[in-house]
Amino acid sequence: MFKNYFVAIFINVIGFSASANDYFKALELFNKKMIEQAIIHFKKVAEDENNEKRSDAMFNIALIYDNGFGIQTDKTRALYYYESASQLSNKYALFNLGWMYYNGENVNKDVFKAFELYKMSSDFGHPRAMYNLANMHFTGTGTVKDLKMAYKLFLKSKMHGIKESEYFIEQIAISLKPEELTLLNKEFESLIEKKIVLPPIN
Repeated sequence: MFKNYFVAIFINVIGFSASANDYFKALELFNKKMIEQAIIHFKKVAEDENNEKRSDAMFNIALIYDNGFGIQTDKTRALYYYESASQLSNKYALFNLGWMYYNGENVNKDVFKAFELYKMSSDFGHPRAMYNLANMHFTGTGTVKDLKMAYKLFLKSKMHGIKESEYFIEQIAISLKPEELTLLNKEFESLIEKKIVLPPIN
């Protein structure tokens, strides 16, 4: 399972409010490797309850502390900002927090908590969360083993570009009864339009 290691960079700021532009100023400073100044601007955005980029600012602060981008690594502060951003439904923070609970990084390992966080991140459209959640359904980790649900989530993650899903899709297709696979594939017929090849019914 993988962890998010990128800071979302948006160049086009047209359509955002002046307060949101503070966020892009912070990104500009980060890209210039002016990390301490970037953190100051990110925190300004994070503390503004009316700023639409608030959770993204929190997430980026967490990433900086988590990975030690230009500063000393601080896992405790990273956890605080991941949790704060997660409370605002930031799908990237939810994913990374899920990863931390799954692996027991700076928190007590809790696969059930990880499952909940991956589920929320997946519901908000995070592709890798879909994949990790599918794996947990596939193995019965943190939840009841459910190959049908795993199949659905692997298909969704594949649709979003996670190529590793293909192996599991094929393995589950072999395990399911033909009539079960037929019913599942009917739910995903629309994916054919997105050039997702569904497994054949044997």
